[in-house]
Amino acid sequence: MPELPEVETIRRGLEPHLTGLTLQSLAVTDHKVLDISARDGKLSALEGQRIEAVTRRGKYLVVALERHYLIFHLGMTGQLTLRDPARADAESFERTLTGLERCDQHAPDRHTHVHILLGDGRQLLFRDIRKFGRVYVLERASEQLFAFFRLHHLGLEPFTSDYNLRAFLAAFRNRTLRLKSLLLNQAFVAGVGNIYADEALFEAGLHPARKASGLRRAEKERLFSAIQTVLERGIEFGGTSFRDFVNSEGEKGANQEELYVYGREGEPCLKCQTPIVKTVISQRGTHFCPKCQPRRR
Repeated sequence: MPELPEVETIRRGLEPHLTGLTLQSLAVTDHKVLDISARDGKLSALEGQRIEAVTRRGKYLVVALERHYLIFHLGMTGQLTLRDPARADAESFERTLTGLERCDQHAPDRHTHVHILLGDGRQLLFRDIRKFGRVYVLERASEQLFAFFRLHHLGLEPFTSDYNLRAFLAAFRNRTLRLKSLLLNQAFVAGVGNIYADEALFEAGLHPARKASGLRRAEKERLFSAIQTVLERGIEFGGTSFRDFVNSEGEKGANQEELYVYGREGEPCLKCQTPIVKTVISQRGTHFCPKCQPRRR
């Protein structure tokens, strides 16, 4: 699933290309990806509006139009890419597990569910093999966007002034979940998913099965910094691409080469050479180093 670094990578790729353009038209080939807010002709209301900004909150990408917000959540396999019809499309090849996969610009296929024509003739394509992604439409009325994110229970937003140590420590109050489960909870810190939860806990030297209620202040402070560190690294290397993630140009990220524990079961820890262990917490595969992340300190 694309997490904060992947969505931020897409946002940074789209923003300079979309801002100032007019959204000419939208076509939907599978309405399953539309939230109820985007059905019953509501998408047609966006046509002719100028794009004013491209922002992000947690794992949600927000295209701000003159009178509406067009919001994307990429789910497990969602992709948002730009296509210039004047350029040649890349060839495709088939992957057994994930279906059609391409590098660089690609033409729409059976997994492309939303086609957006922009004022300069280019297309913005939303492609999602598993169809867990969603498209939302909100009016730009006062508090609408705030209410949307509150409805989806989004917590602290990294890289904003709201993400500070005081707020982070306050968010720990009355938390009894295991650390891995807590980090997956979007009401705690928005945008962290399975990959970056494992990486943050390794960075902080904390065992994923420890209870949040048992952490000392110094350990919480380490986790506070570790979350930002691993997210920044993910953005720096253009996101993590194991299978489906590509940026707005259709290119894969490189952060999978920078991971310390996630996806490295049985391999030696890059710090101490102890084999990385994989377990299951909250029904999610969880990777850690038993030496660098002892159950108790």
